[in-house]
Amino acid sequence: MNKVDREILNILQLDSRKSYSSIGEVVGLSVTAVKDRIDKLQAKGVFQNFSIKLNRERVGADVLAFVQVAIDRLEDCQTFETEMRNTDSVLECHHITGAFNYLLKLVAPSMAELEKILTDDIKIAGVVGRTETTIVFSSQKDSAFINCVKMGEGNE
Repeated sequence: MNKVDREILNILQLDSRKSYSSIGEVVGLSVTAVKDRIDKLQAKGVFQNFSIKLNRERVGADVLAFVQVAIDRLEDCQTFETEMRNTDSVLECHHITGAFNYLLKLVAPSMAELEKILTDDIKIAGVVGRTETTIVFSSQKDSAFINCVKMGEGNE
């Protein structure tokens, strides 16, 4: 992947609906060359998907929380991971180091619903030892943007 590919990735992260011609104007390539590069990046698995980012409050996901989870027995980690992949309220599930095994990012429409999710979906009986929940009051930065040009410096 060269610098032009990384510039294309940055453009697409900001607006995946950009046309090949407008991308080409920025990076100095023809429409066909841009399409070919995007197709190759997609074939290499660089894109996980094409998506949009929703305003969570406007769709009723008013509560944002991070939950640290400790699993009692390591053999139960697979069960927990499977359950988290199938729980819609869980946006992210990360296996981490430290006093806890997992860090979850989840959303809920209300505090009452958050309590229900924690009780019914997260605290799996016999698997989860303890949890610690942090409620988000506000977010000063909430981005999935990875500056591909910056990440690639020195790697060309």
